[in-house]
Amino acid sequence: MRNKRLDILRCIAVFSVMILHGNIWSFFGNIGWVGVDLFFVLSGFLISGLLFSEYKTRNSISFKRFLIRRGLKIYPAFYLFLFLTGILSRIVFRTLSPATHYLHEVFFVQNYWHGVWDHTWSLGVEEHFYILLPAVLLLLLRRFPEQRDPFRALPWIFVVIAIMCIAFRAASVCFGTPNYHTAYAASHDRIDALFFGALLGYFYHFRRQVLDHLLHPTCNRVVLAACSAGLLSAVFLFPRDSRIFSTFGFTCLYLGFGGVLLLSIYLQGIVRGKTARFVGGIGTGAAYVGMYSYSIYLWHGPTNAWFPGFVRRLLHVSSFNQYERFAVYAVGSLVIGIAMSKIIEYPVLRLRDKIFPALRGPLVVPLDKPHQDAPVAAAAAGALPPT
Repeated sequence: MRNKRLDILRCIAVFSVMILHGNIWSFFGNIGWVGVDLFFVLSGFLISGLLFSEYKTRNSISFKRFLIRRGLKIYPAFYLFLFLTGILSRIVFRTLSPATHYLHEVFFVQNYWHGVWDHTWSLGVEEHFYILLPAVLLLLLRRFPEQRDPFRALPWIFVVIAIMCIAFRAASVCFGTPNYHTAYAASHDRIDALFFGALLGYFYHFRRQVLDHLLHPTCNRVVLAACSAGLLSAVFLFPRDSRIFSTFGFTCLYLGFGGVLLLSIYLQGIVRGKTARFVGGIGTGAAYVGMYSYSIYLWHGPTNAWFPGFVRRLLHVSSFNQYERFAVYAVGSLVIGIAMSKIIEYPVLRLRDKIFPALRGPLVVPLDKPHQDAPVAAAAAGALPPT
């Protein structure tokens, strides 16, 4: 069972990044990088949900099991991506990045030291989160082993992490020569976005009545939508590489995307009739793309660099205009990403689920619309195919 709405958000995130790197619309291209921040919040929400689900099933969390399942999701597709693009670089283009760049990618420190591909820095942040989050949850389990909710300190831990990340970003850009890249890419500066997603996952699993009380009244949903839009508008008001945005802007983004995530879970029946069917068809297509977003994200970089030139030579065309080039790049990214996902990512996941099947937690549904929201609750409880 998949959550269609969260897959749609994945699609929006990956297309935002693709438009950024496609250099097609300068206005949207300048803000397309926010797709990574949306990925961060989604990952925090879903990954924490897997761990909370395991706790509710077994009253414990296995660090080893979690890392193995995560590794089988991330590593095969990523390392094959590195290997194949390295082979293509060497054979076709007679170039190869330094070995140290490959080592940075292999050990997921490419967000601190230069890697082979610029867009893989976000994988380093997420990998560090995959280690830190279960470690924090296990510490809380040891500290409060007999409690019904041993993770009740998580909101305060998030506050500490959020303040620390703001301080680290301020230190990166406000003292000496501003280092905007560190503020943007370093794990100690950006991991607060993932922990905010984990905070939402905690409330969804253990303090559900708080979210129900907040989001049940229509007026509250309208206010949340307005606040989210206001927070996200920071990306239009300030350049990313500015002191004020690098310090506080990323916080505004993950808070705004958190509101979008909650609204996507709770809102129902906004459009009806033929309009609903039309919108539903578009949503189904977007959700299909979102289902393969990881491999699409991996392969959109080399596709952007190499595929338009390959198609141009194949068609014996001297050049593409910017719209033709973007169309070739976008379609190529989708086709190659989905193909690689079906060739390597999902076969490995099916094998993984046979050897290390997912541990299901009890299904929790909203109080107001239990039947309609059941798929959403299943997703947050860990019933989603691995993210």
